[in-house]
Amino acid sequence: MANPPSAPIPSSVTPVPIVGLQVMPIDEATLIAHLHHNVETGHRDWIVTLNLDHVARSGREPSYRKALEGATLIVADGAPIVWAVKKKRPDLSSLDRVTGADATRHLLQSLPPGQVAIIGGKDPKLALQKLDLDPEAGWLIFDGVISLEDQSVRDLAEAIKGRRFAFVALGVPKQEYLIEKLWPLCPETTFIGVGGSFEFIAGLTQRAPMWMQKRGLEWLHRLVSEPKRLWRRYLVEYIPGAIALRKDVKRG
Repeated sequence: MANPPSAPIPSSVTPVPIVGLQVMPIDEATLIAHLHHNVETGHRDWIVTLNLDHVARSGREPSYRKALEGATLIVADGAPIVWAVKKKRPDLSSLDRVTGADATRHLLQSLPPGQVAIIGGKDPKLALQKLDLDPEAGWLIFDGVISLEDQSVRDLAEAIKGRRFAFVALGVPKQEYLIEKLWPLCPETTFIGVGGSFEFIAGLTQRAPMWMQKRGLEWLHRLVSEPKRLWRRYLVEYIPGAIALRKDVKRG
């Protein structure tokens, strides 16, 4: 199993405030090296790969905003977030997206299975097989119904005790609410919310062509692919988030 470099985020990198959330302007390689450093040194993070869904929801749900503010490392996933970072910091013109799907794939390929928990996701075992990884190699997989009830959360925390890394693939907002509850119960574990990343890796949901990803049009591909499910999210619910981003950029 490939083992990428291990190094903390350089101290010279400073976060950029985006709608009050501190976004760390790093690329995927830096993130993965930092997370491997966490695993090796006993440090941990709660990672959010920020997109417009997070921003829009945090504007209308104070409890969700509170959960996001508990994250220790926020990176720019959505194209609008990258745009806002670049507008505020022109020196970061080369910044690219850190997508949850790509980060998940590369982390799965490089982390020791015995140190990893996978919570949620559609058929994570198929996703592992697609990456030529053995689903029986020691991964701790919870792919049934995940409850946010206190006792269920305590049981889950006990089950993942000792695991250094946990992928939480329940989608927004449930994954952030679950991590918020698990965070104080799992002092050894780094958490990352990865939404539908396992579906993408398994091929159950098709990602946009690379040219659309590079142009920030992945949302359009998903909308065309699943219009009945996604039209309201993209064309109604996200609008306040986009407006909040523009206002935030104008304020500087």
